[in-house]
Amino acid sequence: MTRTVSALRPLSFFALFALAALVAAPAEAVRRRAFATSISGTGNLASWPGASGATALDKADAICRARAAAAGLPNATTYRAWLSTAAADAYCHVQGLAGQKSNDCNGSPQPGAGPWFLANGLSNFTGELDELTGPERKIYRPVLVDEFSVLVDPLAARVWTGTAPDGAAATSRCADWSSSANAAFGMMGSAVASASAWTMNSGEACNLAARLLCVEPGASEEVVFGWSPGAMVFVASQTGTGKLSTWPSAGGATGIAAADQVYRTLAAAEHLPAADSFVAWISDSSVAAIDRITVNGPFRRLDGYTVANNRAGLVSSGLFNSIHVDEKGRHATSSGTAWTGTFADGTASTNHCLDWTDDSFGEDGHAGYFSFPRTGRWTNGSDWSCSGTGRRLYCISNVVTLFWDGFESGNAGAWSAAIP
Repeated sequence: MTRTVSALRPLSFFALFALAALVAAPAEAVRRRAFATSISGTGNLASWPGASGATALDKADAICRARAAAAGLPNATTYRAWLSTAAADAYCHVQGLAGQKSNDCNGSPQPGAGPWFLANGLSNFTGELDELTGPERKIYRPVLVDEFSVLVDPLAARVWTGTAPDGAAATSRCADWSSSANAAFGMMGSAVASASAWTMNSGEACNLAARLLCVEPGASEEVVFGWSPGAMVFVASQTGTGKLSTWPSAGGATGIAAADQVYRTLAAAEHLPAADSFVAWISDSSVAAIDRITVNGPFRRLDGYTVANNRAGLVSSGLFNSIHVDEKGRHATSSGTAWTGTFADGTASTNHCLDWTDDSFGEDGHAGYFSFPRTGRWTNGSDWSCSGTGRRLYCISNVVTLFWDGFESGNAGAWSAAIP
């Protein structure tokens, strides 16, 4: 694996592709690609255009290769589907092996795979296979595009996977991809989701239409970006009820003030710059979340990836990228929700756990899905009982950090500047 380091950051979702092209990579570097197919079909893969071969995985791979060839992608005849069957977990299959992850792919030598890039060969998608499916769950963004680098419609983004986040087979697989019956079920992921939802979002009836997720096999270059000026954004590692004063780091504060105290405590513990500038993305009866943000971005996760170019980008057509990295720089290992009390336009919902002071079962709070960018679902997801303990909070800094050496050093002296 070859590593390239760059400080470039995208100005817009599409500018991401152009700017990434400026990164100079060694001549021998190879960037393995991934995409969601532009075509879709039922859980019976034999019915798909381009399907051929004796087994379900043969058919799925043939579909992926036909789509890669149609788009003129390099190494089109090598692509494999991210799909599991009884004979092979996806973790093994994308390495060209049979068997299960639990038995080391039948004890065969494992060549590994990834990191993967989007179909354009420029934008990071995931870490290496073992990083993606191991404890780190390293996924940088949803796959987002098809083989032609066309953005996937968020309303038609389902992909058949039959696969859990660790790369092992899920139990629902449409009779190993031979059934289109509405009484049979197959596990789907989402092409517009990160965290675990990219591969395990919901089990659905096999008569429904979904895409396939295709990856180019083999080892790949890794691109590591340096920090560029931006306001830091993260999702809290802590979870709690809608009564924010009960959270471990609330420090005796109540309501929204408790949310801000939680974030500032977490930011200070990780030596993040300007810890007192962090505020929660949250609304109540007296203030809207968007009005709590006083800086105009750009807004970046702690791993440097842009989630929005400016304040308007937080509430326009959805974030560029999901906020699934916490204050320690860790990627979320499962899809989840964050309390927001906020609609997609940044204004307050009427459901806010009585100004975030109530954790009774009968009260509701509005929450967003932190694995889903590109739509308002990141903040405008659904209502949940205020008694639930599994929801996080989003945090945004109201200063732009110009230079930063990374969260791992803990050396505040390395932050050369931060501006309001």
